Amino acid sequence: MDPGIAFGFGLLVAGVIALALALWRLPLVRHDAINEFRDQLRREALLAAKEQLYLERETFENALGATGQELDEREERTRRREEAMDARVERIEERERLLAEREGRVKAEAAALEVRESEISRAQQRELRELERISGMRREEAEHLLLERVERGCQAEAAEVAARVEADIEVGIEVRARATLLRALRRIARPVAREALTTTVHLDDELKLALVGREGRNARAFEAETGVDLLIDDTPGSVVLSAFEPVRREIAHRALKSLLDDGRIDPERITSAVAEARQHMSEAVVELGRSAAEEAGVSGLHQRLLVLVGRLEFHLSGGRSGRQTALEVSALSGTLAAELNLDEALARRCGLLHDVGRAVEHDVDGSAAEVGAEFARRCGEDSRVVDAIASLRRRPEVDSPYAALVQLARRVVQARPGAVDERVDRAVARRAEIEAVALRHPGVRRAHAVQAGRQLRVIVDPTRVTERGAAKLAREVAKELEQGEALPGEVTVSVLRETCVQETAAPT
Repeated sequence: MDPGIAFGFGLLVAGVIALALALWRLPLVRHDAINEFRDQLRREALLAAKEQLYLERETFENALGATGQELDEREERTRRREEAMDARVERIEERERLLAEREGRVKAEAAALEVRESEISRAQQRELRELERISGMRREEAEHLLLERVERGCQAEAAEVAARVEADIEVGIEVRARATLLRALRRIARPVAREALTTTVHLDDELKLALVGREGRNARAFEAETGVDLLIDDTPGSVVLSAFEPVRREIAHRALKSLLDDGRIDPERITSAVAEARQHMSEAVVELGRSAAEEAGVSGLHQRLLVLVGRLEFHLSGGRSGRQTALEVSALSGTLAAELNLDEALARRCGLLHDVGRAVEHDVDGSAAEVGAEFARRCGEDSRVVDAIASLRRRPEVDSPYAALVQLARRVVQARPGAVDERVDRAVARRAEIEAVALRHPGVRRAHAVQAGRQLRVIVDPTRVTERGAAKLAREVAKELEQGEALPGEVTVSVLRETCVQETAAPT
């Protein structure tokens, strides 16, 4: 056999034998490796468990130490609390002991007081019987007598105290009322108007000469038509209308303004201007009432009430127009109401309308206050305003504070120095009586007492009174004035009889 093949065959057999041996040893090697690996895992697990046990033991020991410290603190606190409770219990027991001792003493003192009260009661009974025996009066009678004496003494003392308190209250009220009134007067302080007799009209010198006319003809015609005195002096740029009656003076003022605006001044134009002024007086009255309402701060007045307020301008009282007095009463009433925390607007309204009854022209039964109150009620005024107007008739009986304010304001306004001059009222009344003497005769159109009543101008109807009748009328009027009581002194009676014929020429 070839040696190479034999060698190869030997190597193959050796390899097969080695493989067989390896396969035979493989389970044993694998078993040893598995056992070794298991041992290693067991050792590692044991080591990890020992480490975890050590960590948990350390954690437990730390927690046990903290819990022990906390338990020690709690035990200390509990011990201190028990000691405080023991001390408190001891104090309570001591207090209870003291209270028990005090209660015993109180009971003993109460028993002693009861005994003492019984002894005092018996002594009082003995004294009462002895007093009844000595005085000869029973107990009830003595008590009644004593109560009567005490009651009389108390009544006298109470009356004295009440009188003293009432006097103090009256003094205080009077002081406060004066202070309030003074404050109100300071707030509405205004000068007293004394222009009730004259009216000044401004004009240039040329119109002044035209107003005088040739030989004073225009001035005399103006005075005859209006019944006022035309005072023309050397004062440049003005003339003065003088008359006691404000209606005449206002008509003359309006007529003079119309003449000055027109520029034509002659007797015929004067007559027509005066007639026009008389016709337009109703418009002037409404305007006066409206201006008074605006000045007083009163709104919403009925048109008829505005007319009455305007008419007050021509009703004089003490030398002053009723409209001016109503404005001052309104202002003072409103100021007093503001001081007393009342309705100021309502108080002003009551003050402005308080005297409208004097301006009612038609004849109505009742006083001016009653007529004015009824008129205001029909015009829809508030019941408090109506009551304030009517209260001027029943002054002692005041039903509302606004009526009292109006009465007080009216008395204060009338009591102001220089506010009322009764001589003017007497002069106006005397002039009215002088004019009435002439107006009683037939054929007399108008009669004007001028120059303070020293001259009476009588204007007659020329169709009813002749020239001789005019002379006779002058003598009769003068004789009646001499026999009457209204004669202020020497009075000149002038009868004016004038016939005026007019024709109009039209272009053909």
